[in-house]
This record gives sequence, C-alpha cells and structure tokens, in this order.
Amino acid sequence: MAKDSIFINCPFDNDYFSLLKPLLFTLVYIEFTPFISETSNSGQVRLGKISNLISDSKYSIHDLSRMEPLMPGDLPRFNMPFECGIEFGMKFSNYKNVANKKILILEKEKYRYQQVISDISGNDIKAHSNKPEMIIKVVRDWLKQSNNGTPKYKEIWLAFNEFEYDYIDILTSDGYDPYDINSITFCDVIEIMENWITTYKS
Repeated sequence: MAKDSIFINCPFDNDYFSLLKPLLFTLVYIEFTPFISETSNSGQVRLGKISNLISDSKYSIHDLSRMEPLMPGDLPRFNMPFECGIEFGMKFSNYKNVANKKILILEKEKYRYQQVISDISGNDIKAHSNKPEMIIKVVRDWLKQSNNGTPKYKEIWLAFNEFEYDYIDILTSDGYDPYDINSITFCDVIEIMENWITTYKS
C-alpha cells in the first residue's frame, strides 16, 4: 500500500471535469498521490485494475453525484456505485489492507443518497453541491483529520484559481484542448499539477 495514496472513483466526462480538476489539485497540493483509473475497453482488465488500485491505496474517494443519465432518455450510470460496492466488499471481507482504510463518499446534495443507496449511511458522506470550491473544502477537511500539516482550504482554493489560468495556457500551447477530459491523460494532468504546485510553493 503506497503511503498517502488515494484512489479516485468518479465519472470521466466533460461535465464532471470542472470538479475533477479541483479534486485532483487538492490532493496534489496536500502532497497526496491520486490513483485514477484510465478508461479501458476490456471489462475484465478494467475491474482487475480497479481492484488493484483500491487495495494499493491508503484512502479512497467515491463521488456518487453523477448517477443520473447524462441526457434525457439515457440510462442511469452505475459505474461509480458499482466501484464503491467493490471497495466495501473488499473492506468487509478483510481483503489485504482495505479493511481499515479511510473512505470518503461525495454526493451532489446532502442526504440525496438516502433515496437511492441508503445502505451506505454511517460512512463519511459529504455534499459538494457541484461547486469546485466546495469539493476542495470537503476533501481538505476530510484529510485534515489524519494530516496535521494540511493548509486551510482557502489557500488551496486561491492557488487553484491561479492554476486554472496557467493550465489553459499550458495545454493550448501544447496543442491540447483544456476543456476536453479526453484530450490529455490523467497522468499528464497530475504531472502538470505537481510541477505547477512545486513552482508556486517555492
């Protein structure tokens, strides 16, 4: 299990990208290592990769705020609650190091989960209201419980706003679309954040 590593279970679409960026930025800023699964065409390979990422991470964050269909007439999206279920299955079966790990569950609205997946009641469940600033705050506050050196959330929020301007310039100059989640790999996004934050803090 990697020290200070966090598995991220969330949607991979442009609608969620405005929340994923501040989520990843917060983790990198506090010097945690985000583990996020790249999309894959093979269901078997993808599930195996997700299981490995869960077991290799000290913490996990599951965002269930996007279970509804993307467009009217579409079917609901069950990947996020399914992966969350995998984690709890591993946790309750005492699989490797998963039994005692910390898990944060994110939602869009407070208590909405009780209408669709009430069995997760009693866990760390926080609402971000689809706001980038709020997702920084709830993730920072959750990590503060086990990391005494965690900076104030306003510090991270202000830094993220500066980063956003530079991020657009960096990707545009390299020929990428800064608004398309599929334009660049998550590994590259995290590396850009790490380099930017190192320079910013110095």
